Amino acid sequence: MIHFSLRQLEYLVAAAHHGGAARAAQELHVSQPSISKAIAELESLWGERLFVRLHARGLELTAAGAVRVRQARAVLRQAESLQAPRAVELVGRLRVGCLSTLGPRYLPDILSRLRMACPGIEVQLVEGDTETLTHQLERGALDVALLYDLGLARGIRLQAVAQLQPYALLPWGHALTRQPRLRLAELAREPFILIGLPHSRDYFLSLFRAVGVTPHIAHESPSMEMVRTLVANGLGVSLLTTRPARDMGYDGKRIACRELQGSLQPQTVTLAYPGEGDQQPALTQTFAQTVSDCFSRHNSGRLGSEGAKN
Repeated sequence: MIHFSLRQLEYLVAAAHHGGAARAAQELHVSQPSISKAIAELESLWGERLFVRLHARGLELTAAGAVRVRQARAVLRQAESLQAPRAVELVGRLRVGCLSTLGPRYLPDILSRLRMACPGIEVQLVEGDTETLTHQLERGALDVALLYDLGLARGIRLQAVAQLQPYALLPWGHALTRQPRLRLAELAREPFILIGLPHSRDYFLSLFRAVGVTPHIAHESPSMEMVRTLVANGLGVSLLTTRPARDMGYDGKRIACRELQGSLQPQTVTLAYPGEGDQQPALTQTFAQTVSDCFSRHNSGRLGSEGAKN
């Protein structure tokens, strides 16, 4: 049978911390006699003198008292941990879709952090274009997808994660690289390499239309790596929003990246969910929080896609 209370231990630790019963009582909002009584009862129980009473100077721990205070602090910490609800490990399968242009840059980091935090979550990954992923969300074949919000007025729910500004890609040493910021009209005079994914294609062409120019499309590809490597080999210029960590093509040749002048519509990175309900299962909520945290670490939502100079 235990013959002391947590309250008595709390009073003991407070008296040791403040060096007196009066100040301990003030902190705990109790009377000074309550503190003194608890200390006396513990001394009687343990058969040890815990404090030396110093006239006009308060209380000073004895050697035995110092040992008991350390033990009391440990017991109080354990008691506090027992008050918190036990964390329930999340277990289950999560079907995650990701846009092919976003996936290689961000998803491996997201999945790595998710596995470290919740090893019981098994992720089934589906990579594709916006149209394919949207159809799968509508059919309930995916729990969540990471993609761009490009006018997706469908039966899915969107949660904005970050905004990425478009930037220009040029061959290394191109004459336009002497300028820190470029106008779309300048790019329109160059052979243009267009990302050919349906919604992305429309987005980049709309940027040119908004300033009244039309690019000369030399090549078009649904692969971001193909676009970048074509640029790196001097076959044209391009626009993208997702920016890998290194400015070079797939073959190792260098690319120059520049900011664009003017107020241009950014691409909004979103998490898309099937249906229109606000409440999401715990697995999906956990994934969404991991995505949000991961994007926040990438330059507060700018993700390094704008402003860097080569």
